[in-house]
Amino acid sequence: MIFCIKNIYQISSIKISIMLIGLISDTHITQKRGKLPEKVIEEFDSADLIIHAGDITQQRVIDELEEIAPVIAVLGNNDKLDLNETEVIELENFKIAVNHGTRYSNDFDKLSKLAFDLNVDVLITGHTHKPHFEIIKGILLINPGSSNRPIKSDASVAVMNIDDEQKHVKDIEVKFIEL
Repeated sequence: MIFCIKNIYQISSIKISIMLIGLISDTHITQKRGKLPEKVIEEFDSADLIIHAGDITQQRVIDELEEIAPVIAVLGNNDKLDLNETEVIELENFKIAVNHGTRYSNDFDKLSKLAFDLNVDVLITGHTHKPHFEIIKGILLINPGSSNRPIKSDASVAVMNIDDEQKHVKDIEVKFIEL
């Protein structure tokens, strides 16, 4: 179940041992150009939740992803959708923030400071169109890359497994998937 209280989502996993979260960003789908790659649909098929880190550009992307699982999405610098710039998700052992990262781009120290200021354990961003995974000062930074318009990398998404037994971000399993 997902409860939204002042843009803080509390996820209560009804004693599911592992929560699978699909991570996607920078789809940049327009009326004339593109659609979600079929492999995204396949990889997210068993997801309990999908997080889109912005630059969605079309509501139909969210609608299509919501046919798979609930979606939490944030505003990217190319979006004109009614979304917030930042969302915070509270899981049993972790707090996760989602922000497109427009102002911070590849400055991972600033991204970790944003996560620290938001008091979260994990920060999921986009904007660079390149996958990234790093732990800085105990904060996990994840960028799933771009599913449709990669820059100096392959098209990608990611899946994150969060287990009720995990106590530290280093225990969170993140798998990047080339499309």
